[in-house]
Amino acid sequence: MSHAWRGNVRELRNRVERAVNLANGPWLMPADIFPELRNAVIDEVDPILPLAAVRDAAEKRQIQRVLLETGGHLIEAAKRLDISRTTLWEKMRRHGIEHERAIE
Repeated sequence: MSHAWRGNVRELRNRVERAVNLANGPWLMPADIFPELRNAVIDEVDPILPLAAVRDAAEKRQIQRVLLETGGHLIEAAKRLDISRTTLWEKMRRHGIEHERAIE
């Protein structure tokens, strides 16, 4: 609604039909209707982060996932992650992962 449409109704209809056919999900997003703005929208929603930040976020998600799957059992989680129990503890501390429910 905030976009000033300079075209005619036929052009708008074509854009919407194209967006419906090419959309990746069940919802139409602004970038689906205005693909020329796609990069600007993606950069606004998902900015380019330093590789270290992305790696840390992925590591945290994986540790949380394995802890959930093992019911908080640290030794089993460390085995699945192919790291030592001590390393797992250090990574949990660094990422701020709670360990009260974790089982030795």
